[in-house]
Amino acid sequence: MGPWQGGQAEFLRVPFADFNCLKLPEDAAEKEDDYVMLSDIFPTGWHATELAGLQPGESIAVYGAGPVGLLAAHSAMIRGASQVFVVDAHDDRLKLAEMLGAIPIDMRHDDPVKQILDKTNGLGTDRGCECVGYQCCDRHGKERNNFTMNSLVQSTRATGGIGVVDVFVAEDPNAADDLQKEGKMAFDFGAYWFKGQKIGTGQCNVKAYSRRLMNLIQHGRAKPSQIISHRLPLADAPAAYKHFDSRDDGWTKVVLKPAA
Repeated sequence: MGPWQGGQAEFLRVPFADFNCLKLPEDAAEKEDDYVMLSDIFPTGWHATELAGLQPGESIAVYGAGPVGLLAAHSAMIRGASQVFVVDAHDDRLKLAEMLGAIPIDMRHDDPVKQILDKTNGLGTDRGCECVGYQCCDRHGKERNNFTMNSLVQSTRATGGIGVVDVFVAEDPNAADDLQKEGKMAFDFGAYWFKGQKIGTGQCNVKAYSRRLMNLIQHGRAKPSQIISHRLPLADAPAAYKHFDSRDDGWTKVVLKPAA
C-alpha cells in the first residue's frame, strides 16, 4: 500500500523508525509469535469489530475464517460479545474458530443466514463483520462478490452494524460477471435501507490499535498466535504462499522466521 519495500525479507526499511516502531515489553522474545500479529492481522480483526460497533453483551457474525476473520472472532470474545458466529467452508478454519470460543457455521451444509437466524430466535445478530472480500464465494463454491455483504444484511438485525475490512477493489478485469469487472456488486440496498443498518468500511489504521492490543497480549488477555499453523524459514515462503492461496487443509496462518 506504499513505496516502502521489504515487508517480508531479511531486512526491513522503516521510515521514521524512532516514531513508527512500537517498543515491546520485556516478554517480547517469549511471546514473539503473538506480538508479530500486531503488524497487521490482529489490529485488522479488531478494526472489523470496531467498525461494526460491537458492545459488550451483543452478538456478532463473522463471515470468513481466514486469519482476519479468526482474529475478529478473538477480538469479539475479548470485547465481551455474548455470541460469536463464524461462517466458512473449510473444516480446519471452522475448527479453529470453535477453539477460540466461537460458534462455527458451515455454509456447505445450509444457507448461513438461515443457520444464524435459527440460532438467534429469528432476530439475527446485533453486529456483523465482512472478512472475505471481493473474491468471496457462495455456498456452492462459485465466486460472487456480493454474497457476504447481502448475507450480512440478512443475518444482522434491524439497526445493527456491519464492519467491512477485507479488500474490495475498484475493478476486477478477470471476473466472470460484468458488474464485478467494474468493481461493483448487486447489493440488496432496499433490505439494508429498510432495516436501518449501518456499514463501516476501510483499511485498518494499525497504529491506532497496536499499543492497546500489545497490552492485552502482555497481560494474558489476548493470544493471537493460536491461529498459527506453520512456522517456516524465509526460503519456504513461496511454497507457503502457494499452500495458503490454495486453501490447502491445515494452512491457516504462516509465520516466517528469517533467522531459522
